[in-house]
Amino acid sequence: MTEQEKKAPSFGYALFVTIVSFSIIMIPAVFLGAKTQPLFLISWIITIPFCMKLGYTYKELQQGIFHYCAKSLVPMTIVLCVGALIGTWNACGTVPLITKLGLLTINPKYFLVMSFVICIIFSLFTGTSFGTCGTAGVALMGVGLSMGLHPLVIASSIIGGAYFGDAISPLSDSTNVAAGSVGVDLFESIKYQAITTLPAAVICAVIFFLWGLNIDTSSVDLSSIGDVISGVEANYRLGLVPLIPMGVVLVMLLFKVPSIPSILCGSISGFLVAWLYQGQSFTSVTMSMWSGYVLESDNAFIAKIFSRGGITSMSGTAFLFIFAFGLFGILSTAGIIDKVVEPLMKKVNSRLGGTICTVILGFVSNITSASGNFSFVFTGNLMTPVYEQKHLNKWDLTRAMSVGCLLSGLLVPWNSNPLTVTGFLGVDSTQMLPYLFTPLVTAAVLIVVEVTGIDKKFSKKARGSEDQVNEKEREYESVL
Repeated sequence: MTEQEKKAPSFGYALFVTIVSFSIIMIPAVFLGAKTQPLFLISWIITIPFCMKLGYTYKELQQGIFHYCAKSLVPMTIVLCVGALIGTWNACGTVPLITKLGLLTINPKYFLVMSFVICIIFSLFTGTSFGTCGTAGVALMGVGLSMGLHPLVIASSIIGGAYFGDAISPLSDSTNVAAGSVGVDLFESIKYQAITTLPAAVICAVIFFLWGLNIDTSSVDLSSIGDVISGVEANYRLGLVPLIPMGVVLVMLLFKVPSIPSILCGSISGFLVAWLYQGQSFTSVTMSMWSGYVLESDNAFIAKIFSRGGITSMSGTAFLFIFAFGLFGILSTAGIIDKVVEPLMKKVNSRLGGTICTVILGFVSNITSASGNFSFVFTGNLMTPVYEQKHLNKWDLTRAMSVGCLLSGLLVPWNSNPLTVTGFLGVDSTQMLPYLFTPLVTAAVLIVVEVTGIDKKFSKKARGSEDQVNEKEREYESVL
């Protein structure tokens, strides 16, 4: 085939190929519960012939696959390093100590707002909303029920806090997938996103505070919280030393050290604390980095809470990056993506327009795919070229994706996010809908900030100035 024999796809053909490509992934994932990673590979095989009909050779499409897969190497490496960090932080006592400190602050009178804040902290330092709801959330649910609270009210504070923490955690696969899909630095993306996420969290905390003022605390049983605290004390050597790994990461971030070395230093410091302070063997701590920490405890609940992490635990997300980026490489090489986003080019002419389109696209992909991570990859890869061609701020894109791809998924009862966390807490995902106001509050704050432009007063990235691409982002892009 020569260059002259290649045909530009019509919008109808491009839309058809896109629908077929992603239906192969979405339908089995939603209705059969199939894993999305192998479905992406199947989609490759189905999509390639459609693109070859436009005059592209397989070799050209393969080059597109490898070109896009190369873009996944940095976020994939970050995700795997995060897995190692989670394993060592559970082994050295960092996560258990933070859990204990959070649970010690429980005051029955302010149960809802404290549950909300505790789940934010737990999710922030563990990087998992699922883990937060399935561990600390379960314990808090037991306390709330003993206080006579409605289970849906308790679940509202737990789920809301867990997802706020997830949205700004550098250990979360959501934030890693978002930054990787758009091609921006992880920590810089989180700091920019916090401009809207933190005010929204404060508003929600006030709501939970006012909501909980009428709680009757006369017959409260805090035994389930006490069991967790006792379990932590029995299985770990505490004190200030387990906080050293967290301090190392925070200091490195203050000195603007790039993501990968910051995370690796946090993991290595956790390794040393587990080995030299907790008294674990060198070999066992190495295994904690690779396959996750396994806590051997007579308390099954405690063992479940802190047995997690490891490089292998993030392999599914890493493979998702490779296979998803490869599919977009096929579609982009054949001009399919450019043609599909043409209507968006006409609609997206402003910061607000880009945000609204991103949130809607993320919400729709959550509805159709039932997967938050898929929504991030899909939305990020579709909207990034739109933002680039319209010279819009890609930091705004990642911030909008947090609302559209992560938080809005809670409003889709069949999505894996609400299904999983409500299952942990023993409530129904459909009945939870009236109580899940946190995504709506965050979306409202995001719109207000962008309409007023208030964040431009203190953020170079929000102003979209030339120096918004700092040295760290340039280094990131040079790797790609």
